[in-house]
Amino acid sequence: MESTQDSQSDRRESPRINLETKISFRTSEASPMIPGWIQNISRGGFKLKSDNPLKYKGILRSGDEIFFETYEEFFKLKGKGEIVWTSFRENEAGIKFDQLDHRSRKFLDDFLEMF
Repeated sequence: MESTQDSQSDRRESPRINLETKISFRTSEASPMIPGWIQNISRGGFKLKSDNPLKYKGILRSGDEIFFETYEEFFKLKGKGEIVWTSFRENEAGIKFDQLDHRSRKFLDDFLEMF
């Protein structure tokens, strides 16, 4: 049988789980928090969709550091990552985890085990 996965999926180390949960992020420890959404997640990172048009704000650039935190009761993550790609048209970015606190890493591992 042939694989129906696209080439981007083939490059991923971990499968992505679709979800939609609120997140706040900033690009430096001194900048204000910006609202957004996690649209899918894996052990290695997540896809971020910003509520602000990235095209005009210029806030997310590949290679930049990002600090993030979720605040919904059912989904708790806090950490730091790197922006690995951006889509100005869709107001999206790919985030690779650099650092998760111990509690966030355990939560993420337990959450992904359900799938």
